Amino acid sequence: MASTLLSPMVDYYNDEEELDSVDDDEDRSFRGRDSEEDTEDASETDLAKHDEDDYVEIKEQMYQDKLASLKRQLTQLQEGTLQEYQKRMKKLDQQYKERVRNADLFLQLETEQVERNYIKEKKAAVKEFDDKKVELVVLWCGECFLAHVWSRDTN
Repeated sequence: MASTLLSPMVDYYNDEEELDSVDDDEDRSFRGRDSEEDTEDASETDLAKHDEDDYVEIKEQMYQDKLASLKRQLTQLQEGTLQEYQKRMKKLDQQYKERVRNADLFLQLETEQVERNYIKEKKAAVKEFDDKKVELVVLWCGECFLAHVWSRDTN
C-alpha cells in the first residue's frame, strides 16, 4: 500500500538528471530573486538618497525664499513703504491726533473754568469793596452825626 503511494512520485522523478535540472532551475530562480532583491534594495537606497537630496534642496530653496522675503521687507521698512509699517504708523498718528485734540479740549475747558473763577472772584471783591465802602460811609456819617449831636449838646 505504501509502495503504491510512492510509486507515482518515483515515476515522476525517475531520472536523476531531471532532478538535478530541477535543482538547478531552483538555484537560478533563487539567485535571480537575490539579484532582483539586491536591485530593488539598491534602487530603494537610490530613491531614498534621491528623496533626501530633493528634501534638502527644497528646504534650502524655502530658506532662500524666506531670506529674500525678509530682506525685501527690511528694505521696504527702511524706505517707509512696508504696508504693515504704514498701517501701524497711520494708527499711531490717529492716536496722537486724538490725544492732542483731547489735550486741547482739556486746556480749553480748564481755561474757561479759570476765567469763570476769575470773574466770580472779581465780582466778589467788588461787592466786598462796595460793602466796606458803605460801611465806612455809614460809620463816618454816624461819627459825624454823633459829633454834631455832641457839639450841639455842649453848646
